[in-house]
Amino acid sequence: MKKLVAIPGALLFLTSCALVRGGLFDSDRYGDTAYYGHYAHEMASGRWPYRDFFDEYPVLAQPLFFVVRLLPGPFISSFKWTMALSGAAALVLMVAAMRGPLHRLVAAAAVAAASPLLVGPVFLNTYDLFPALLTVAAVLAFVRGRERGAYVLLALAVAAKVFPLVLLPLALVGTWERGGREAVRRALAWFAGVLVLVHLPFAVMGPGGLRYSYWLQLRRGLEVESLGGAVLLVLDRVGVYHATLRDEPPGSKNVVGGLADAVGIATSLALVAAVVLVVWWYVRGHRDLLLAASAAVAGFVAFNKVFSPQYVAWLVPLVPAAGIEAAALAAGVLGLTHVVFDRFHAPGSGTEHYKAVLVWWVVARDALVVALYVLLLSRLRRRAPTRKT
Repeated sequence: MKKLVAIPGALLFLTSCALVRGGLFDSDRYGDTAYYGHYAHEMASGRWPYRDFFDEYPVLAQPLFFVVRLLPGPFISSFKWTMALSGAAALVLMVAAMRGPLHRLVAAAAVAAASPLLVGPVFLNTYDLFPALLTVAAVLAFVRGRERGAYVLLALAVAAKVFPLVLLPLALVGTWERGGREAVRRALAWFAGVLVLVHLPFAVMGPGGLRYSYWLQLRRGLEVESLGGAVLLVLDRVGVYHATLRDEPPGSKNVVGGLADAVGIATSLALVAAVVLVVWWYVRGHRDLLLAASAAVAGFVAFNKVFSPQYVAWLVPLVPAAGIEAAALAAGVLGLTHVVFDRFHAPGSGTEHYKAVLVWWVVARDALVVALYVLLLSRLRRRAPTRKT
């Protein structure tokens, strides 16, 4: 039954990739593909990332860019096909990891298949579908009891993009219950060992540049599209706060100032609390790892102080599997992200445009992501078994 859903879903996904603006047959550049192509060209010329040139992306992105550079045809076309195939594979793995009636499988596959059209041109023009694929592959491995492979895949996902780290405590809960402390030690050894192995060549060749790349990401300011940034822009609109916007490295428009810094810290603490709540309700008895992983990633996206439009790609192979309501909310988040991206890059979109027009779309999108997180968390709570006293 799952094959009858997954295979047509993957084909529809590829069709969506062909039809969307910025898709497989559109040569226009959106997102960060120009940077990827530049980094790949530098590596093909014998230069090392982090040592010979600045690179803001995590280490596993580098071999991805280099391999795409070796494929026939223009880099941008090869990159888009690589992301399209990654997304189609992620959809298949999501369906394989699901449990439930046919209509839930169909709804999840339909939303994932339509996601390129819903998100718009940025979807295939960033590499976020690659870590999303590794993440859902790790979840499927955990679901099927292949723990060693699961921790290897999870470590690779974290090396490609940091967000899958929120799945680690969920995985360790199951490992502890099945094998106790010794099993957890082995799991952490595999996870840490793979992370070290992937980072080692870059750390040896360019330790300062690698350290700076991670530090730059860690100290990023409060982006205008984040929940905290959107709240401050609303306060600016109603006249109780004056928001100052500034373009800051590695390439985002941020709200700056003392209050913005405080809100950034507060939302980061809220992110940690959101993930802890997911782990708490997972520990209390519910054992739907796919649902818990969806909630954890949704919390990460909702409360992060940076919310780039491509981050919604992380939700695509996870959240639609959590039920009809979650799939519907996810579709809304993807569609609003399309609107935000188009308006963010509209001609003449300066500071006043962000404050007057963009903010309301961002608030709607960010509020919907928070609602999605709350829905997923409530499902974890509702399904947790009642303990007798």
